Amino acid sequence: MASFKKLSTGWQFRVSFNDSSGKRHTKSQNGFATKKEAQISAHQLEQQLSKGNSITAGEAIFIDYFQTWYNVFRKGKHSWRNDRDIEMSIKVASTFFKQIKIKQIDRLMYQNFINAYAENHATATVQKIHTYVKACLRDALADGVIHKDPTYRVKVIGNKMKKDENIKFLNELEAQKLVTEARKNLTPSRISRYMILFGIATGCRFSEVLGLTWDCVDFKNSKITIDKSWDYQKNHDFSPTKNAGSVRTISVDKNTLSLLQELKHHQTKTQLKTGLRNLKNLVFIDKNISLNSNNAVNKSLHKICAKLNIKIISFHALRHTHASLLLYRNINIKFISRRLGHTEIITTLQTYSHILDELEQRESSNVDELFNQFYL
Repeated sequence: MASFKKLSTGWQFRVSFNDSSGKRHTKSQNGFATKKEAQISAHQLEQQLSKGNSITAGEAIFIDYFQTWYNVFRKGKHSWRNDRDIEMSIKVASTFFKQIKIKQIDRLMYQNFINAYAENHATATVQKIHTYVKACLRDALADGVIHKDPTYRVKVIGNKMKKDENIKFLNELEAQKLVTEARKNLTPSRISRYMILFGIATGCRFSEVLGLTWDCVDFKNSKITIDKSWDYQKNHDFSPTKNAGSVRTISVDKNTLSLLQELKHHQTKTQLKTGLRNLKNLVFIDKNISLNSNNAVNKSLHKICAKLNIKIISFHALRHTHASLLLYRNINIKFISRRLGHTEIITTLQTYSHILDELEQRESSNVDELFNQFYL
């Protein structure tokens, strides 16, 4: 039971309880303006104790708690990229929260943290940091360490524009020239060109292209399934897709399927001749059953672009090119988002906002033209 007392500094409550070993303790707090406020706070504390929650857990320094949470629940559980992103989130949070106790973090403080980081970073970057800090704090809420979610309805909006590399893409004429040039003298020994053609036709990420296996190619129904990627930077083996939304099945045009059939036939013929086996069942491998590096494919792509006298782009820009071509053809944005493997449509809208703004201007003219016809 709680007891209450009025002091010169305000109302005080005192709660007695036993710890897990049976030892008796007392917890008190002063400074309440009214007895009612003291009673409410005491009741919350008693509820916490009745659930078996530690009343001292909230005293932990948040950064220490965040690091422990990562080490115990997340580290090594997913991809190395996931580990890297959480470690970056801890580093960013440590510059703001420093010695702040986890129980001291409220919505105002958390929104100030997001606002401060957003001043010099793009929305996608801020969102990534927010995702992992929020995950830690919500687990703390579930465990009774804190009693309110400080991330509730927080606004995440960055201010810094993305790097030019992230928004580079070819227009339709340039893309057509690229495809035509890449198909010249095309042989399975030039596997980089097959990857380039596949990338522009599907919008797949480079790691998804590397990780594509023959069992995920449905020649009969003209579809491919993206259900894994290839970790070409660290482990050099299969890894999960970037996120759950990246697992998808998409349609593939007949010309791209024809290229895949050429590769399949060549691989079967080569393996019979050399005795080498494609143990990973990978689609885009060379004659030595090896994968091309990102640098090798980009080098091939740069060479083609230079020859055509068009802007030099990276393989990732083929993904943006694919999306932009669909947008300019008025393909539904929801369809495009799913095809690209974005978890949320907002990611698509933010990434291609410059194209959508241009298309919006066109649509305004179309609307004006439509209603002007009513007065003819």
